[in-house]
Amino acid sequence: MLKIVGSLFLGTLVGFIGVVLHNALHPVGIILALITTAIGIILSGQLFGARKFKIITALAWLAVALRAGSYGQNHEILIISNSYGNIFLLGGLLIATIFAT
Repeated sequence: MLKIVGSLFLGTLVGFIGVVLHNALHPVGIILALITTAIGIILSGQLFGARKFKIITALAWLAVALRAGSYGQNHEILIISNSYGNIFLLGGLLIATIFAT
């Protein structure tokens, strides 16, 4: 049970860091965000020792990224539909899928 909570926390942390970094420093920020996604999922597998925890981490990352890419209560959006936002969502989903399986 504690491993599930830990991998959920790690996935949300990696997702939050990626959301903050992807649009911060243009060309470097998106690269750092995608590398952080890959390292976070790999770290989850090494810390918790099973593939299912890597999948839980990837799903938590996806939940954070999708929530940041949709409009909030005051119509704010954190992942804008520009090239960096699209690369972060699609590239991050591809990286999460590759490294979680």
